[in-house]
Amino acid sequence: MARALAAAWPALWRRGLRHGLFAAVRSRTIFTVSVGRALPIVVLALLAPLGACSAQQEPSGPDGATARDGLTFDIPPIVDGSAAGYALSFDGVKDYATAGDSGFPATGAAQTLEMWIDYQAAAGTQDFLVLRTDFISGVQIGIHDGALAVWRVYVDRVLVQAPTTPAAGTWHHVAYTFDATTHVLYVDGAMVDSETVATDERTPTSVWLGTSDGSSNLFKGEMDEVRVWSVTRTAADVVGDMAHTSAGAVAGLCAYWTFDDAINGGRSADFSGSGNDVTLGDGVAAMMPNRVPSTAPVGN
Repeated sequence: MARALAAAWPALWRRGLRHGLFAAVRSRTIFTVSVGRALPIVVLALLAPLGACSAQQEPSGPDGATARDGLTFDIPPIVDGSAAGYALSFDGVKDYATAGDSGFPATGAAQTLEMWIDYQAAAGTQDFLVLRTDFISGVQIGIHDGALAVWRVYVDRVLVQAPTTPAAGTWHHVAYTFDATTHVLYVDGAMVDSETVATDERTPTSVWLGTSDGSSNLFKGEMDEVRVWSVTRTAADVVGDMAHTSAGAVAGLCAYWTFDDAINGGRSADFSGSGNDVTLGDGVAAMMPNRVPSTAPVGN
């Protein structure tokens, strides 16, 4: 045990600095231990062998269904040193999430939306992220009629679109920038489209992940490292940061969802400092996307 903890120490400490919390395993349950950023202390309450996690199964509800957001994993990423941590996994049938919108830019103002996505099929229309005001204004990013694109909420008009849809079943970094004039779409760090077309203008009043409204355009796949900015990030910014975790509270960063925090109860924290936490499935267990160990190519 001592050797295992010593080997895991560097990764544990890096993630502790990043989020100010650690996960410990006790009786097959992951819980959090607050750690001050200035104090190099790690509390690992491992009352059962680490190997006990390997046979864990998610707890079942009274009807035999798998419980959602139970935070039980085969190997807790925080222990094995994986920088990517956890991702949200959407089933494409009923899973979705919502989030706060404090400080979000108006749809017609400077902004950047970026995330890591692993979609299972590039079919139909699937929303990754939607920022909208009712259905009269907003921006949607996802699969639109089989193509990777960004489009307007109002009139469903495409703003930018990848000429070739990236292969399904693997992770891709997707970023959309707008400087109030030009829309730009990046895929895996490369600019794939740039357009100057009219967009909507209002400030969003709702934020959706994996759907546009809880029942339409449902996404099937995994999502990680979602960031919303009120600034137009440059191509160098996108490429330089896409494979790295953010420092957290950064100027212009309105929301930063890593899904790495061990918060039970169907929520996930916003690490930008803006308080725009994610609510999984509107609190309904059957509609919550699962949190799973992430394989997105993200480092510290």
